Amino acid sequence: MLKTAVILAGGKGTRLRPLTYTIPKPLIPIGNIPIIEYILKVIEKTSSLEKVIIVVKYLGDKIRSYLNGIRDNFSFDILIPYVNSLDTADAVRKVSNFIDCDFFVLMGDILTNMNLNDFNIFHDAKGGMGTIALKEVENPLDFGVVLIDNESQIKLFLEKPRSIELYFMRMLHSKSKIKYYYENLVNTGFYAFKYKILDILDDNLELMDWGRHVFPFLVENGYKLFGWDIGEYYWADIGRPISYLNTTYEILDTPPPLLSPKGEQKDGIWLENTLDFVDDVVLIPPVVIGKNTFLGKNTVIGPYTVIGSNCKVMDNSKVSGSIILNNISIGRNTRVIRSIIGNNVVIRDEVVIEEYSVIGDDCIIEDKNIIRKNTLLKPYTVYKSPQFLGVKINE
Repeated sequence: MLKTAVILAGGKGTRLRPLTYTIPKPLIPIGNIPIIEYILKVIEKTSSLEKVIIVVKYLGDKIRSYLNGIRDNFSFDILIPYVNSLDTADAVRKVSNFIDCDFFVLMGDILTNMNLNDFNIFHDAKGGMGTIALKEVENPLDFGVVLIDNESQIKLFLEKPRSIELYFMRMLHSKSKIKYYYENLVNTGFYAFKYKILDILDDNLELMDWGRHVFPFLVENGYKLFGWDIGEYYWADIGRPISYLNTTYEILDTPPPLLSPKGEQKDGIWLENTLDFVDDVVLIPPVVIGKNTFLGKNTVIGPYTVIGSNCKVMDNSKVSGSIILNNISIGRNTRVIRSIIGNNVVIRDEVVIEEYSVIGDDCIIEDKNIIRKNTLLKPYTVYKSPQFLGVKINE
C-alpha cells in the first residue's frame, strides 16, 4: 500500500486572477475552508498515508504559514519544501530525495472526496507503472482525455485536446479492437506511481509535465498506464471565477461527504460562532458565515452566499450568490450580486456590484459607484469612477 503523497501546490493559478495575484490557489476557500485543507482531510479519512510532501513555489510562504497552523490536526508527517521547478513532473523530480516508496501525486488545487484507499487497491491490483484517477464530465476540452481498453489500460492520452483531436480519437477507436471508448473521461490530477517512475524522470530530463509529456511518453514506450474511474465521488477543478462560484453553489446546495463548509449547520445555514446582528436580518439558505461577522439592520444575506471572518455588512444592504472573503466592510444600501470579493476590501455606501465581478484584495470602492457586470479589479485598486472596462470572466 502506498504510504507517501506529493501534493503539488506551486502553480500561479493565472485563470483565477485577480484573486491569485495575492492568494495562492491552494488557499482559495470553498465554504470558508481552503482547498488544500480539504485535500488533507480526504487523505486523513480515506487513506493510511504516513508522509505528505507539499511542494510550494508561488506565494509559498503563505501556504507554509497556513499549513503550520493546522498540521497538528493530521496523523501523518507533513513536509513543505520550496522547489523552483519548471512544471509538475519536474517538481516531483526535484523532491525525489524525500520519496522512498511507491507514491501518490495530487494536484493541490483540486476539490474532491475520492477514496484514496480504493484508488490504492486498484493501482496495486493492476501493477502498472502508473494509474490516473478519471472522472466523466460533460465538456472534456479543458482536461486530459484518455482512450482505455476493457482492462482499464490507457491506450492514448491527449492533454486538453482540440475538437479536431477528439474527432481523430473517435476515428482511431472505430478502427481499433479497443472495446471501451470514453471521450468524456478526463484526468482529475490525482495519480499513483511505482517508485521506478523516478528513474524514468531522471533518465529523461525533457519530461517536465505529467499530462503533456510523461503520460504520452509512458504509453508510447510500452509502459502500462491505467485509468481508475472515480465514479460518483465529487470532483471539481476551480479553474476560473465562474467555476469557483458554481462549485461553491454545489457544495452549499448538497455538501458531498468530507466537503462540508466550515461551521455548525442548521437548516442550511453554517455559522462558526454566534452571529452578531441587529434587528430584521434575513438569512436565505444556503448561507455560510464566518466568525466575528456583523450584520446591520435590514440586511439580506443569501441564497448561495459565503461570508468569511471579521466582516461587516451595514444597514439595508443585500449580498446574494456571492463569495465574500475575510476582513470585508460593506456599507449601507449596497448590493453585491453573484460576485467574488477578495480580502481586506472596503465597499462604501450605495454601491452596486453586478454579476460575475471579481474584486481583488485590498480594493476600495467609493460611494455610489456601480461595478458593471463581468468587471475584474486588481488588488489595491481605489475605484472612484467607472473608469475600468468590464472583462468577461467566464470565457
